Amino acid sequence: MRRPVPVEALIMGLLRDKGDMWYNDLVQALRAYYQDITDKEVLRALMRLELGRLVIVQRVSRKDGPTLYVRLYKE
Repeated sequence: MRRPVPVEALIMGLLRDKGDMWYNDLVQALRAYYQDITDKEVLRALMRLELGRLVIVQRVSRKDGPTLYVRLYKE
């Protein structure tokens, strides 16, 4: 779905402010901008940013199950 502000740009803005975020927190923050955003859109945007070497996405096991941890790529 076309959005006025690309999801990738919102993710980069959030990560520049916070530095790193859990995936659940990232989705919750994105839902403040777009209430109808899906997990598929978020994961696709994260994949594009990861392929562009802008973010690092790590799978982490927590007590409530596996989740993703997202942080900015630092050279």
